[in-house]
Amino acid sequence: MFLVEPPPSQGDLHFRVLGIPVRIHPWFWLVTLLLGLQGQSTPPAEILIWIIAVVISIIIHEMGHALTQRHFGGQPRIVLYGMGGLAICEDCDRSSRAQILISLAGPAAGFAFALLMIVLLRVIGQGVGIQLGKSLQMTSGQIIDTSGFYLLGGAIFWERLPNPHANQMLLNLLWINTLWGLVNLLPIYPLDGGRISRELCQIGHPRSGIILSLRISVFAAAAMAVVGLLMWQSFFTAIMFGFFAYSSYQTLQAYRQSLW
Repeated sequence: MFLVEPPPSQGDLHFRVLGIPVRIHPWFWLVTLLLGLQGQSTPPAEILIWIIAVVISIIIHEMGHALTQRHFGGQPRIVLYGMGGLAICEDCDRSSRAQILISLAGPAAGFAFALLMIVLLRVIGQGVGIQLGKSLQMTSGQIIDTSGFYLLGGAIFWERLPNPHANQMLLNLLWINTLWGLVNLLPIYPLDGGRISRELCQIGHPRSGIILSLRISVFAAAAMAVVGLLMWQSFFTAIMFGFFAYSSYQTLQAYRQSLW
């Protein structure tokens, strides 16, 4: 999510996934824990399920980037810290086509994982359904005891699993992979959509393209901050996108001054 790799620490956790090095910084655990708390009454089991779901989801997202970076000749590594992750690659193809595909690969990996879980639900005999708006609803199988979530005017729902912990894990995984992918496609720096916007705007107009993409980022982030505060009543969302808007504005000003 953010663009600066944190320095190594003694509390880092190291492992590999499909041959790609993964490092988890201690701050990642703390921020994930804070995001999972819903007050003092949050059961420890729910917190643990949330942390596991976040780790799995962000690694899947970053693996989408990293595997595509490797496809384009790079030697990537993944770092999880703060509120997100980085797929870092200094030697992969820097062409616009490659960078756009690399940026798209993260959200695509999350969407594919969510779709795979929905397919697996049907394979084991669970009813599933998707609702788009108020008029279109698609269901498969029997759904009596409903579990699911609403997202951006739509909904994903299914026949509740017998094990409540398994059902909670499924809900978290589907929600994170769907929402995280959609948020990352917004044309806002430093999200994947911001990088895609930059590459598209730079085609044929390198300098003015960067300025245009930063302007888009400022207005899109500011709009999302307002939506988060007034419509979703989410103070965290408002702060996050407000920070993105401010950061994009500062970057825009600094870039303009560098051209003078």
